[in-house]
Amino acid sequence: MVGDVRVKVPALKRYGRMAEIAAIHAATHQGFPSEEVAELSQAIKEAVLLLLDPEQPDNSISFDYQSKAGIVTIEAQLDNRGCKPIPHSRIDRFESSAGQLVDSWKLDPDEHRLWLQKSAKGLG
Repeated sequence: MVGDVRVKVPALKRYGRMAEIAAIHAATHQGFPSEEVAELSQAIKEAVLLLLDPEQPDNSISFDYQSKAGIVTIEAQLDNRGCKPIPHSRIDRFESSAGQLVDSWKLDPDEHRLWLQKSAKGLG
């Protein structure tokens, strides 16, 4: 299965589950083992916490998912009108809690944009 999906949710923690469900779906359809699906789900939870700006609760977060050949790539971005750059303390928290759950990640803290990639191990 190959596909692209976009999920846009209000920038509130309680809506993060919608983004998790899309990640779970993409990983499951790419043949990820259940443990790796759970890791990707946890990485999305942490991504939401990283990107949220508590001072700007009226924003939204977009998640773009691409899945093919056993790889799920996610780009997440806060609609950052008026947001300050992501503080280093939140970046450090993400790196220590979620950095090892994905194969690679990259962050633009000024734009509140995060890229994640995870591949299913043992597929081939």
